[in-house]
Amino acid sequence: MFIVVYNLKIPPERAARYIQIGKEMVGIYNEHGCLGVEIYRDAVDPQNWMEVYRFRDKEHYEEVVRSVGRDPRIEGLTKAFTSLLDGEENRPKKGVYYRMI
Repeated sequence: MFIVVYNLKIPPERAARYIQIGKEMVGIYNEHGCLGVEIYRDAVDPQNWMEVYRFRDKEHYEEVVRSVGRDPRIEGLTKAFTSLLDGEENRPKKGVYYRMI
């Protein structure tokens, strides 16, 4: 199992729009072969969010990302998502992990 995790900050007043965009993006990723996406909000600080994307392995991840990148729906969603962030300093932080057990 190969997972990609994004940690990001979304102002609470933009959370509803983020969830709406997230649902659409999750659908697209799933259509293109992603094994699943989970989105979490921090229990203590509601502006902190985490997205977890699951893939079989690194090659599968790269294949799905290429395929999603060619989907005409993703550009508008990406722009809408980016507009929710407060500046460059709040860009999502990406982590990549392999399941070991």
